[in-house]
Amino acid sequence: MSEQLPAAYVHADTVDKAVELVSADAETRVVAGGYSLLPQVKDGIETPDRLVDVSRIDELRGISHEAGETCIGALTTHHQIATSDLVHEHVPALAEAADSVGDYQARQQGTIAGNLVFADPKYDPPAAFLALDGRVVARSPDGERTIGADEWFCGPGETALGPDEIVTDVAVPDAKRSSYVRTSEYSGYAIVGTAAALDVDGDAVASARVAVNGVKPFPIRLPNVEDELVGKHIDDELRFRAASAALRDINLETLLMNGVVTDHQRLQLVRTYCRQAIERAIEGD
Repeated sequence: MSEQLPAAYVHADTVDKAVELVSADAETRVVAGGYSLLPQVKDGIETPDRLVDVSRIDELRGISHEAGETCIGALTTHHQIATSDLVHEHVPALAEAADSVGDYQARQQGTIAGNLVFADPKYDPPAAFLALDGRVVARSPDGERTIGADEWFCGPGETALGPDEIVTDVAVPDAKRSSYVRTSEYSGYAIVGTAAALDVDGDAVASARVAVNGVKPFPIRLPNVEDELVGKHIDDELRFRAASAALRDINLETLLMNGVVTDHQRLQLVRTYCRQAIERAIEGD
């Protein structure tokens, strides 16, 4: 381990101060729990000139619900999300994804904002965030803007967050019929994770968003699965057809490879967990 450290480490006590520090230097990185960033800094993968610690900013914490939406402060930990009655009631897929995160230390120390900013394919919340049609609230010297889930993930480890912006909140619309299912390797990280969020009208699916981690370096939606579900009568045949449609959404040439499972095994996991996530979402109320 190279133990390369940045030239400066400073604390910000307010959001405005954090924005000021981040916008002053493009080589500045924000740190809160530090679970994702600090190991990369120590290994020399990330080489910022300065780290801005925002862990003391209380306004970036907390979970609330209003007008059909759950709002989660950027510094809220996975444990706090996983154990929140509000999250379980209104967006169960996100609670399940947060509860699936890594190990005890990751759940206690890692934050929702850090998880989404790093967008690692082994992380659980990104797929749930995408399926739930969430949005990130970011602030810069120019003010506040929101970034929808469909625009957030831009490439491997790349998001739509600007270099002069910090995340303040993550907002997720109500989706009581939602679920997240995954499998993990020995480390506890996800191999494949699938999230589904449905609206049901009587005995038919009115709308659907389905997303998966672990097939590309960032989570993707499964449009063929969604098209197979919407407007169809709910029965076992539909569940099977929809899950099988996931294989048409995955490009084998760009399939994520990490040596943990074979391509065939990864595809079978996607289909299996897609069906389980759909079934559990349908059963929700």
